[in-house]
Amino acid sequence: MAVIVLVHGAWSGSWSWNGVAPLLRAAGHDVHAPTLTGLAERSHIPPAQINLSSHVADIAGLMRWNDLRDVILVGHSYGGMVITGAADREIARIRGMIYIDAFVPESGQNVWDMAGPKGAAAHQAAAMAYDGGFSVPRARAPANSSPADAPRFDPLFTPHPIACFSEPYVATRANPETWPPRHYALCTAYNPSPFHAIAARVSQDPSWTTSAFDALHDVVRTHPADVTQRIEEVVAKWKHQA
Repeated sequence: MAVIVLVHGAWSGSWSWNGVAPLLRAAGHDVHAPTLTGLAERSHIPPAQINLSSHVADIAGLMRWNDLRDVILVGHSYGGMVITGAADREIARIRGMIYIDAFVPESGQNVWDMAGPKGAAAHQAAAMAYDGGFSVPRARAPANSSPADAPRFDPLFTPHPIACFSEPYVATRANPETWPPRHYALCTAYNPSPFHAIAARVSQDPSWTTSAFDALHDVVRTHPADVTQRIEEVVAKWKHQA
């Protein structure tokens, strides 16, 4: 049994894990899948009050106040920013980290540094048009999910506070280079995307392991059994190596 904290991506919520979380719990794991502040059922909180630090505090606080130990942090997409920051602040609680088609920031990087200037400009323009620059509505992205899957998910997405994308992750530990085991799973069918370059970068680091899904970016929603299996495989390998 593992303690697993699932962190969703931008515009999303705990509902993203409605397929994965029950499967992991059925296998005996202690699973937490919170919704980040300002999104989904928490979207009533004003976006001007929310940034990356808010979401890092959500996950760090979840672990601290529930006294979670030997945690496996799993982050999808933007969730990679969040688990990096939360692990940095609660490193003693972390057993391992799994990034699923996710951002992996170096200290000082924000989402736009990895997504590129075109992505930043599109977010800023969309936010200005939507609510004067505070939150970014989700653009229709047919490359994320198949046409058959998108109608199930599109109505559930909510605008995302823009400061989550502009605020950089800044390491707080004395030795931020020291991390628990980390694994990166790339969605190869989602291309072009910033995640291919990130996967290539971390694959050069021997402290990482990597794998791939032959799937689009929304894999945690469209292929829950495959994602569950991958998480369990990685966790089992780490347990065997301990």
